[in-house]
Amino acid sequence: MTKPADFYLYQGENNRIAPGSLRACRMIDAVAHDGQTVILVTIDPPLPAGTVVPGVRTEVLGLSQVGSKPFDRLSPGETGSALLWEVYDLGAGKHGVALQSALGRCTVSRSKPAVDSRGAIMPPPAAARAFVASITRALSEDGDPKS
Repeated sequence: MTKPADFYLYQGENNRIAPGSLRACRMIDAVAHDGQTVILVTIDPPLPAGTVVPGVRTEVLGLSQVGSKPFDRLSPGETGSALLWEVYDLGAGKHGVALQSALGRCTVSRSKPAVDSRGAIMPPPAAARAFVASITRALSEDGDPKS
């Protein structure tokens, strides 16, 4: 990917994506599907050969909302969940979404997380959490910088 990622996804529940794999995502389109919005994203790296049936794009996935906060509105450092959809190439730059999700759920993160060998997000160091918490507190107290 030549442009920075919009967000990152990695393994979640009942997921056919390789364990521990972290994929950068760029949003390319949004489609209405069965009463919900499915956001189409290019992924890097693409899915390995044999993960999906022939005719399904390996470098494009569909993601729909799971959970309380939309994954496309996450703040840096926040994580959310999305349901993965297979995307078919209909030609002429058009895409079709599968009738149902067969790829499972994934975890979505706005910023690139540190991921351990099992695919779980590693928590930031305590000093980093304290630093972010102090900034958040200072901004939420009264909006005036502290001297």
